[in-house]
Amino acid sequence: WSLYYKQNMSNIGVKHESYTEEDWYSDLFKSAESVGVVRVAKIALKSFDIFCQSQGISKQEKINDYIKLLKPSKDDDGEYIEPDSRSVCLSLNKYVTFLGETHDEIVTSTTNNSIRTFKAKSPKTIRLYFSLVKSYLKKCHGVRVSIEDIKDYVVFPKKRKIARQPLTLEQLKQIMANASPKRRALYYVLVSSGMRIGEGLTLTRSNFHFDERPVRVEIEAENTKTKEDRETYISSEAVEQLKLVLGDVFNHKQECDCFECSKMIFGYGENPDRNVTYEDQYFSDLRVRIGKKLNQKPSNDKFVGEGFFKKYKNSIRYVVNIHAMRAYFITKASMRHGETYSHALSGHGSYLKEYNRRQEDEKAKKYLELEGDLFIESVKTETDRVQEVENKLIKEQMAKLQIEMDKLMKYPQTA
Repeated sequence: WSLYYKQNMSNIGVKHESYTEEDWYSDLFKSAESVGVVRVAKIALKSFDIFCQSQGISKQEKINDYIKLLKPSKDDDGEYIEPDSRSVCLSLNKYVTFLGETHDEIVTSTTNNSIRTFKAKSPKTIRLYFSLVKSYLKKCHGVRVSIEDIKDYVVFPKKRKIARQPLTLEQLKQIMANASPKRRALYYVLVSSGMRIGEGLTLTRSNFHFDERPVRVEIEAENTKTKEDRETYISSEAVEQLKLVLGDVFNHKQECDCFECSKMIFGYGENPDRNVTYEDQYFSDLRVRIGKKLNQKPSNDKFVGEGFFKKYKNSIRYVVNIHAMRAYFITKASMRHGETYSHALSGHGSYLKEYNRRQEDEKAKKYLELEGDLFIESVKTETDRVQEVENKLIKEQMAKLQIEMDKLMKYPQTA
């Protein structure tokens, strides 16, 4: 520590480069190429600010305390005092504990006459927030704590592996029946291709090869999570829905470079993360409409809800959500052709290279074998079959009654 102290003291008078919070946000964006990452980082810092306020201190005052604790110094006898990283880590451990608790007394925001309070975060979210706050403290304020100290003093809650529940065919039928034509086309594309919602929203007419069977979709590296080009396919049902949305543009040639062919079909603006947020909100409203229409019970503190209102236990996530359409495809494709095929088509990077070595006609052939499993409208559910039987019985009973009525009309009874 003597050497460490001397080295640091030797820097006195040297002009240090400044690194602001905005610089940190900028670097996060350049690294992830995502506005969403920056948004999460701001939420993480806000949560740290709320934690500091709960302890009766501002965020900047808490950071100043950390800096003092880690700054080399001397005691009254001139002996070097070792930086107190233990105290910093114990403070950060309190932050982790704070994130895992619900604080109804803390109001985080008010919107549309509703009040939002601080809710407990999931283990995965806690680790993410901690990582971002740790990065912010180190880069913007020089607060460095070692990985060993974090392991010794910071206790993270264990991750809960909650089994995800798949969408049912009945639920997909309800979604398609109640969505607008444009959203219905988007949902058919997602279900039959395995795309992420963000990828689907960037699609233009130029991405689709409607002259091929099955219809091939090219997704540019710029618009994928892995930043790798990839191809997938869509079902004939999805093609029919796209026809309704594209109109005359559907018949344009593949090499057409007109404005309409280069315009996003489903996205609304240039900000991809904002487009995803809009679609999440639309689907949330759609889920509520369908749930109310089916008279399903919403969730509360003691009940997870039913049907379209059902949530995962101890979570704010709904079972029926727009991202589950991708999982529906992965499940169906895995059952038909295995995980390598399903994950490659849906864009999991570790599978792409092995998959891309296959011949184009082999990929298309495999999709045609899978396509029937992805149909929605042309597949009858058990509810549809029961309804058909009931309708058949009603028709038969109506026919019998009609015969009886005809007899009575022909041979009226007399007194």
